[in-house]
Amino acid sequence: MKLKMYDNVKLNIEVKDLAERGVHKGCTGIILEIKADDCFVRFRNRKNIGDYACVNINGKYLEFYRHEQEENIPNWERFKNSNKIKKDSFIPQKFIEFDLVELIAEKEKYANYGVHKGMQGVVMEDYCIDSEYYVIFTDESTAEDIADISVHEDDLILIKR
Repeated sequence: MKLKMYDNVKLNIEVKDLAERGVHKGCTGIILEIKADDCFVRFRNRKNIGDYACVNINGKYLEFYRHEQEENIPNWERFKNSNKIKKDSFIPQKFIEFDLVELIAEKEKYANYGVHKGMQGVVMEDYCIDSEYYVIFTDESTAEDIADISVHEDDLILIKR
């Protein structure tokens, strides 16, 4: 099948240059432009939902898996005409599931749930959303959960992996 603009595709081989930027075999994306044999693709980061990388790649390394919905195409047109297309690598994942972390920032959005700077929690998913991790904080003396909230990666440090 010949690839077309706005086709959703999957990377079918590990490409060294892309792997160095976090894009690996199996990553999915959408074709934003086609020039000869090359495709300009916006790949999705499965480990940090909302993150992406825009790269050129030969179409032979891509596998079609579905057409984009017609109503989404104007959004992709706007994206193509923005500076966002210059982002060419994924944000590296800071934490993984079951990491013990410590909150290093005192913020109202955490305090509203009874979570304060210095408290420790456990990352509960192997991915994040817009660089926020789902963390469960537990009272050390009672072993009861205090809160399970999303915490931005900049507000956490790794204690134990």
